Amino acid sequence: MKITKLMLSAAVAALALVSCNKQDTTPTTNRLKTVEISIDNAVITKGLAGDKISQGDAVQVNDFKVFLTDAAGKVEFEAKVADGSAAAQTYWDENDLKAGSLAAQFHYVDPNCTKVIAIANVGKDITFDEFLALEALKVEAQQDQKTLVLYDEETLQSAGTQHNDLNVDGTTYVADVYKADLVLTPRVSRFEVDGFTVKFDGEKPKYQEIKISQLAFQNYYPLTSATTGAESGELVNHIADLTKQAEVYAWLDDPAKPEVWYRDYFDITITPAAPTADTPNELAYHMFSCNETPVLVIKLLADGQPAYLYSKGFFKMEGENAVEVTEFEEGKIYRMSAAGEVLGDGSIPIDEEDIDPMDRCLEITVDVIDWAVELVFPEF
Repeated sequence: MKITKLMLSAAVAALALVSCNKQDTTPTTNRLKTVEISIDNAVITKGLAGDKISQGDAVQVNDFKVFLTDAAGKVEFEAKVADGSAAAQTYWDENDLKAGSLAAQFHYVDPNCTKVIAIANVGKDITFDEFLALEALKVEAQQDQKTLVLYDEETLQSAGTQHNDLNVDGTTYVADVYKADLVLTPRVSRFEVDGFTVKFDGEKPKYQEIKISQLAFQNYYPLTSATTGAESGELVNHIADLTKQAEVYAWLDDPAKPEVWYRDYFDITITPAAPTADTPNELAYHMFSCNETPVLVIKLLADGQPAYLYSKGFFKMEGENAVEVTEFEEGKIYRMSAAGEVLGDGSIPIDEEDIDPMDRCLEITVDVIDWAVELVFPEF
C-alpha cells in the first residue's frame, strides 16, 4: 500500500549479549556459553499519521527476535535462564518494548554459537525454521514505514573480559565475554516529495500556468532478500521507451487510474506569481536499495497543452557541485530539494525550459538524509 506523510518512531538501543564457558573453578575452552542480554531505552512512541520522518528519527520496531546461530546462520542454539530451569526469552513484543528498559539472559549456549541474528517486524513469534524459509520481500508490501522488515547479523568477537554465573545446583560457570554490534536496518530507500517548484524566467516567462496532475515511479526491482538485501526479478518499467509520446500518454491517461503504491494523482497549479505548490499530502515511495536509478514521471499541462517530464538522474550537492547519486542506500531518505539547499522543503524543482516536447528529461536534486536506526549492542 502506498504511503504518504508518516513518521516512523521507535527506539531499540543498547542490546548487550555476554557469553561464557562452563567451568567449575577456572575458565576452560570449548564448553557451554552463557549469554546475558540487556536492552535499554527500548521505548515505543507511536508517530501520528501525517508526520514526516525527520533527521535522526528511528525506524519503528513493533517486535523483534534474536537468534543465536552457527557461523553459517543455519543452526539455531537454545538458551536457558541463569539457573537452567527454563528456556530464555528470545522474543520481545510491543508491550515488552514499551516498558522502557528490560533485561533478559541466555545461558548454557552451545560453544559452536558464533553469530547473532536480529530480525524485527516479521510477526509475533517467528520460529527459526520460518526465518530460514522467509521468501523474498515484495516492494509493494514494504511501503508502510511502521511495519518494515528490519534485519542484521554479526559474528561474535572477544571482549577480553569474564563473567560468572551461578547454577541452581551450586555450580559456578565462569564466562569469557564476547561482543557484537548490530544495526537493525530496513531493505528500502525512501523517496519523499512534498510538492513542486517551477523556475520561471523573471522578465518573460515561457508559460503562464502549469498544472501538475500525476507523479509515478518506474525502473525498480520487485523483490529483495530479507536476509541479504540482494534484489531479484526483472526491473519494472511500465513504459519501455519514455520518448514515445503515444505510449506514455496512454499510460498516464489510463481511465482506470489504479491505486498503486508507485503512482499518485492530484491537481495543483503553479504560476509565475506563485511558483511553488504543495501536493495535498506529502508523498513517499520505498524502493529496494541498489545501483539502479528509479525514474520519476510527471504529468502536466503547460498553458493548457499536455506535457510530461521524466527524470534522467538524481543528484545531491557536495559543496557547490551537483553530484549524481548512483547508489541508493538502505535506510536513507532521498528528499526532493532545490539545488543548493542543505535541507530542502521536499519540492521537486522544475526549470520551465525543461518543459519541452523535444527534451523531456529532468535532472532532480535531492537531499540525502540519514533515516536513523537505533544501534543494538550485543556483548558476549
